[in-house]
Amino acid sequence: MAPRPIMLVGGGQAFTLLGSEGYTMIPRYAHYAGANAQTWVIPEATHCDGPNFRPDEYAERMMEFFDNAFWITK
Repeated sequence: MAPRPIMLVGGGQAFTLLGSEGYTMIPRYAHYAGANAQTWVIPEATHCDGPNFRPDEYAERMMEFFDNAFWITK
């Protein structure tokens, strides 16, 4: 993936068989993605429900990531 920026977001709540994606899988993916990978674990979330728990913070972080990735200035 490098040098492209990448944002990896995962939930901290464990799945029955897989464990927590945020604490087991996301760090591994970030390692392989390279230095341009950013990670964010939402402790109370599972796979895709982070925006349900932190809608404002989620929107803010995603907008900041995309603004930086695409060199958008305001």
